[in-house]
Amino acid sequence: MSKLPPLNSLRYFLTAAQKLSFKQAAEQLYVTQAAISQHIKTLEIHLGVQLFVRGTRQVSLTEDGKRLLPYIQAGFDNFSKGVALLSEDANPDVLNVTVVESLSTRWLVPRLQLFQELHPKIRVRLEPSNLVKEFSGTDIDLAIRFGEGVYPGLESRFLLKDNYILVCHPSLVQSDLTPQNLCQLPLLEESGPITGQAWQAFLARHKLQENSFKKVLEVDDSTVTIIDAALAGQGFAMLRYNLIYQQIQRQQLVSLFDFSYPSAYSYYLVAPSHHFSKPKVQLFEKWLIEALAEIH
Repeated sequence: MSKLPPLNSLRYFLTAAQKLSFKQAAEQLYVTQAAISQHIKTLEIHLGVQLFVRGTRQVSLTEDGKRLLPYIQAGFDNFSKGVALLSEDANPDVLNVTVVESLSTRWLVPRLQLFQELHPKIRVRLEPSNLVKEFSGTDIDLAIRFGEGVYPGLESRFLLKDNYILVCHPSLVQSDLTPQNLCQLPLLEESGPITGQAWQAFLARHKLQENSFKKVLEVDDSTVTIIDAALAGQGFAMLRYNLIYQQIQRQQLVSLFDFSYPSAYSYYLVAPSHHFSKPKVQLFEKWLIEALAEIH
């Protein structure tokens, strides 16, 4: 039996052959383009054939490359199937989800009963946290994260965009309230770059100075605290619409000046790719997408 080439060279060949791009293969595998090129060169030397025709902007498979590809694909498919057999879900009836605290408290927890009515055999265990929890060495099945959707080594599935709006309790709204005299009201602020972008956009739109506003509450990374303070009538705040849309519909909060600013972050369902093949994960993802569709 002839000596097999290095496994990494075969994996890099497979990805590059599927993408027909060394650059895209490098991005998918989180390595440099030079590493892709070097491993494939190593493989070509080992086999004694050329596998790719290298162009300026793209590559294409040679006839030898086309002959090799289906066998490498089948080999890695079998690797995945074998590993899956040994990593079957030990707790198919328990779903462990880590979720950003604000979405957990303001949206998910009040609706979980609906999921459990549909799937009474599945018990959901939530871990609300604004920290990015690692999957390795834990029993976490899924994460719902608020960010840019790029998490190396994990699959990220888009769930929902969000917008920032300016709100306050109805009792604070006077008939003559304008952006220019908004400084008469106390400001509730969650510090952070994303919320800050929305706030700066509002100031720029109305040519206002930030130092003219009186902050009565400032918190770091706790949207829930700011929402509770706004609901209690303590001031106005820049908040994400998806977390308070029901309070606006019920007139518990009022949106001010028709202001809306798209968040740079969105909600994503995140996990190692093979977690998405778990039946309990598939059921939860389907329910979650349908439930989020109610937000308008």
